[in-house]
Amino acid sequence: MSIAQLASKIDKVKVYAEGSTVIRSASLSSIVWSNEQTHTPIEVEVVGLPLALDDASVRVRVVRLAPTEREIEDQVIVTDVRVGLSVPPPTAIPISDLTASIQSERDGIDRLKDLLNAIALELSVLDALNVPNRPIGQEGKAPPTSPTAARLALANFKDEQKQLRLKEKREIEKQLRQAEEHLADLQQQQILASNAHLAKKHELRKTIVASLQIQDSQNPQDRQEASSESISSRNNPPLNDLHLMVEYFVQGAKWVPTYVCRLNSANNTAAIALRALICQRTGEDWSGVKIELSTATPTGWCELPELPTLRLGREQTFTPPKAWRSPPKGAELLFEDYDVQKQIAANAIGALDIPNHLQIPILQPLSSITQSIDIQDMSSYGIDSFTESSRKWNREENSMALGVHSTEFDEISEPFGKAGVEVDTELEELRFSIQKDRTSRGGMASTIERMEKKEISSEAMAPQQVMSKAMAPPRSSLQSVPLPSTTIPESIFDPSQEIKNYGLMRLAEPDNHALRGKLRLTDVTTIYLESLRRSQITVNFDLSMVLQKASLLAACSTIPLPLGTTNVREMVGAFDFAYLGTSRVDIPSDGQFHSIALREETAEIDLRYIVVPREDPHVFRIAQLRNPLRSPLLAGSTDVYVDGEYILSTRINTVPPQGQMELGLGVEQSIKVARNTSFKEVRSGMSLVAFSELRHSIHIAIANRLGRNARIEVRERIPVPQADVKVDVTVTQVSPAWEKYDQQERNAVVRGGYRWQINVPAGGETELTADYTIKTFVDNELINGNRREQ
Repeated sequence: MSIAQLASKIDKVKVYAEGSTVIRSASLSSIVWSNEQTHTPIEVEVVGLPLALDDASVRVRVVRLAPTEREIEDQVIVTDVRVGLSVPPPTAIPISDLTASIQSERDGIDRLKDLLNAIALELSVLDALNVPNRPIGQEGKAPPTSPTAARLALANFKDEQKQLRLKEKREIEKQLRQAEEHLADLQQQQILASNAHLAKKHELRKTIVASLQIQDSQNPQDRQEASSESISSRNNPPLNDLHLMVEYFVQGAKWVPTYVCRLNSANNTAAIALRALICQRTGEDWSGVKIELSTATPTGWCELPELPTLRLGREQTFTPPKAWRSPPKGAELLFEDYDVQKQIAANAIGALDIPNHLQIPILQPLSSITQSIDIQDMSSYGIDSFTESSRKWNREENSMALGVHSTEFDEISEPFGKAGVEVDTELEELRFSIQKDRTSRGGMASTIERMEKKEISSEAMAPQQVMSKAMAPPRSSLQSVPLPSTTIPESIFDPSQEIKNYGLMRLAEPDNHALRGKLRLTDVTTIYLESLRRSQITVNFDLSMVLQKASLLAACSTIPLPLGTTNVREMVGAFDFAYLGTSRVDIPSDGQFHSIALREETAEIDLRYIVVPREDPHVFRIAQLRNPLRSPLLAGSTDVYVDGEYILSTRINTVPPQGQMELGLGVEQSIKVARNTSFKEVRSGMSLVAFSELRHSIHIAIANRLGRNARIEVRERIPVPQADVKVDVTVTQVSPAWEKYDQQERNAVVRGGYRWQINVPAGGETELTADYTIKTFVDNELINGNRREQ
C-alpha cells in the first residue's frame, strides 16, 4: 500500500521553560477516498521533521478548520501512528545520459591532448630550424657577399611561427583545463547518481506515518434504511476543510520575559507590552507561527493526586495499583488449535511420498498443559488415530514405516505424561469453556462427521500415545528437540523493563513457543532502519550516534541567559502559567535570543511623587498600576516611556495576577523641595538634678511647577533612643499631621519613620513643619553631638 506524502507547515509553537511543543498542519484535500477504501485505512506521511523530536510525544488528530452547515456522519479518525526516518529524494539524473556525456568529454580531452602533442612537435621542429651562418671566404681573397635578407626572412619566419604555436598552445591548454573540470563534474554526478540510495548524516530527517480511516457513526439499522445516494455521499466525504494536526515535543528552546511600558500622563493610562526573548535551535525555522509561552517543564516528574475510595462494611486490605498487569493465565491454551492443525498438516505431509532431499520440519512437543488434557478434549477435535488417518489418505505402507519411529519416540516422551502438572481451578474453567466452544464450531463439525468415531473410542485409552505418535519426529532429531517447561510462568512481562510506548511493541510469531503471545519492546533503531528500507535507503554509519548528537546539539541548557534576566522556573515556584501571543512571529533556528511581541494590555495608573528631603531634595516619580493580565508578570527588565519619550530601563519583580505594581520614573525636575532645620539647647532648671532639652525644628518648603496637581509623599525620620538609655524623645508640634511609616513594602523596616501625604496644586507652594525634643540629664551628652539635624 502506497503512502501519500502531505505538505505541512508549522502552525503553532508552545515554548516551555526548556523545550517546545510544535503543532504542524497538513491539508487532506489531496487525499482521494474511493468507495472501496471507506473501511480500509489509508496511510499518509509528514516528512522533514527534526531529528531531536521526542517519539513518545507525537500526537496526531484530524480537525475541521472551517465549520460547514452540513454535518458529515462519517468522520476521519487516526488509527495508528509511527515515527521513522527519511531523506529528501535525490535529483533524478539519467545514468545513461551521464555515461554518454562522460565518454564524449573524454573524447574531446583526448583530441585536445593530441593537438598539444602536435604543437609540441612543431615547436621542436622550429627550434631545430637554425639561421645559417655567414659564408667563410677563401684565404687571401675578399669575403663573399652575405645573404642578409634571406637570413633575416628565415629568422622572422621562425619567430612568427613559434609565437603562433605558443598562442594556440595556451588556448588549447585553457580548453583542456575546462574540459577536465567538466569531466570531473560529470563523474561526481555519476557517483551521486549511483549512490542515490545511500543515506547521508546531514540529510536524515524524522517522519511521521499516520493511518486514517473513515468511522461510520450510523447504527446498522439506519445504514440499511439509508438510500444509495446518502451512502455514496458518506463514502466520499468532503476533505477540503479537513487538516491533519501533528504535535510533537522538541528539546532546544527557552525564553525569558521582557516588558515595555508606555505611560500617558494626559489621561493617566499605561500600555504594558509583554515581550519575550526566545532562543531555539530545534533544527527547523519557525516562520509565521502562533506563539505560546509556558513556565512548565513538560519532561519533569509529577505525581497526580489520587482520591481514595470510601467503602461501607468491613475494612479491607488496601492493594496499591500496579503499573502493569500480567496477561491472564492459560495463554498457551489459545495456541492449541494452531498446534493441532499444524500437526495434522505435518502428518499429511509425512504420509505422502516424500523425496529424499525434502526434510520434514522438526516440531516441538506441546506444552504440559496440552498433554494433560483428557481424552474428551481430544475427541472434541475428532482426530483419528495414525492408522486411520493413513487409510483415509491411501498411504498405508508409508504410515507403517513412520509408526515405527513414533513408537520409539513414545518411550522418550513418556516422562511428559507423568510430570504431574497441577492445574488450578482457573485453568480447568478455561479448558471447559474451550471444549464447549469447540463443540459448537461448524468447520470442525463437518470434519468430525466424515471421520469414524469408533476409532477414536477404541484408542481413547491411550491419548498420550496418540499425541506422541502424531508429532513424532525422526530419531536422528530427538536430541535437538528442547524439553518444554512443566510449569506456567507467573508473569510474561519483566516489571524491571520500562514499557512506555505500546506502538513499538511486537507480537512474536506463533512458531516461537517461548515468546508467542507476549509483547516485546522492539529496538527504536530497528524501526528507523525499517522505515529507511521502505524508501530503499541504506545506512553505512551508526544511526544511534547521529540521533544522540542531534539531541545534544538541540539542547539550549548551555546557552547563557541575556544580562539582567532570570530563569522562569525560579520565579513561578510551584505554579505554572501560560502566555498567549496575539500575532504570528518568525524565529530562526540559530541558537540566538530574538525579541518578539506577545500582547499589549492597558491599565490605569496612579501617578504620585516621593521625596526624602533628609537624604536628597530630588522628587522621584512613581507610577502605581494594577496587573491587567490574568497571569503574573514575571520578573524582568522593562523599558519605560512617558508621553512617547524614553525615560529609563528598570527591573520589576514578579507581580501576581491583578496585583499592584510600582514603576520608578526617575526625578521630576518641575517640583522643588527645600529642607531647613534649627537647633536650640535649653536647661530645665538650676537644681542639682536637672535635664537638658535639645529642641529641633524641621521646615520643608515644596513648590509645584507642574501644570497639574501633584500628590506628594514626604518621608521624614526622627531619632529613636535605645531601650537601656535614659533619653526621652518627644514630638512637640507637626503641621500638617503626619503618620508613622515603617517601610515594610520594601522588606527593610525602619524605626522612627513618618510621612506626609499632601496634594500640591498646580503652580502652588506648601510648607511642612515638625518639632521634636530630646530630653536627657544635664551631665550627659549624645553620641556624635547633641544636634541631630544638619
